[in-house]
Amino acid sequence: MEAGISIWLDRPIADLVDIAVDAEAAGFADVWLPDHYFLRDVYVAGSAIAARTTKIRIATAVAAVQLRHPALIASSASTVDELSRGRAIIGIGPGGFEFPAQLKLKPRSPLTQLRDAIAIIRGLHGGGSAHVGEYFSATGAALGWDARDIPIYISARGPRMLELAGELADGVIVHGTSAEFIEYARRRLAIGAARVGRPTDACEIALMLDVDIDDDERSAIDRLRQRCTIMAGGTYSDDLIPIYGLDADEVARLRVAVTNSDRDAYRYVTDSMVQAFALAGSLATVKAQLAKLSDLGVGRAIFGSDPSNTRRLIESTRTAIQGVCG
Repeated sequence: MEAGISIWLDRPIADLVDIAVDAEAAGFADVWLPDHYFLRDVYVAGSAIAARTTKIRIATAVAAVQLRHPALIASSASTVDELSRGRAIIGIGPGGFEFPAQLKLKPRSPLTQLRDAIAIIRGLHGGGSAHVGEYFSATGAALGWDARDIPIYISARGPRMLELAGELADGVIVHGTSAEFIEYARRRLAIGAARVGRPTDACEIALMLDVDIDDDERSAIDRLRQRCTIMAGGTYSDDLIPIYGLDADEVARLRVAVTNSDRDAYRYVTDSMVQAFALAGSLATVKAQLAKLSDLGVGRAIFGSDPSNTRRLIESTRTAIQGVCG
């Protein structure tokens, strides 16, 4: 298992680059940067990080195809890849919950949208695209330089998106720490891989999860409640509720609060919800949980936290990733 870290682009670029430099020194394999209209530009930040680092990979988490045409994603990612000498990763998805709520962007089929996007990106990185799709097309299109075939990770939660990742992607970004969920994801990835004759392990599982290391486990769990609110109380299939190990009535109560924009919705986030999407506890506890996830088939753990605690997370997890990740 390798370890990455999520860096929220909510502060001056110079500060973000310093954080990435610290993450590289701590032994993290990659930094994952969000693509949102209300944050610093992901490719500007990635380019700045590329100039100050030498080893750490630079990934989008995730590039939003509702905001950028896939041809532009291919070009921008390849520019970062050139600056970093081959360290770029494309994490791709439809976009966050803000897009339908604030920008009124809601594709009829995110699945088809991503299929189109990946075909165009692969084509442009392979010399040229002739793709005509339902959402996106790029015919007779080519980049003006030789570009590498950059790894693509799909952000997925539901069964069909997981199958698409198994079919097309180098990796899949998921949320959920239970053994039942990891096995569920592996089965769905295998179905997609079999559909096109790929090996069942061709698509790496990258688990994005919040981490809080504290000998006082109760305090760590309490700090993570707000971070897990949307993950536990957002929109996803009810079929996943037992797979995450959650109680349906408790999820329903949280969803009502989230739907009503209740600022205190996190008070309905139970301990089980936190433990379904995050790691909390002592250093020894977190190391043991990471080792278990590795044994289950997780190839990459992407650590996250409240943006104000990113530096603390890097320092506190420095030891945790040694011996387990790498």
